[in-house]
Amino acid sequence: MQLARVVGTVVATVKNESLESRKLLIVQTLDADLHPKGKPLVALDAVGAGVGELVFWCRGKEAS
Repeated sequence: MQLARVVGTVVATVKNESLESRKLLIVQTLDADLHPKGKPLVALDAVGAGVGELVFWCRGKEAS
């Protein structure tokens, strides 16, 4: 898992059916000192996070 901050949202006019009613967020990965690391990513929100909040994100089989 990685620590990140939500920096924005994504608006999609067309989404895959499996993503309907799910929110897409732009997240910026952070290092241990909460400084930005790398490029922002688009993440699927499953818990209702908002802009400015700290979140954990994961990918691969852990995300399933």
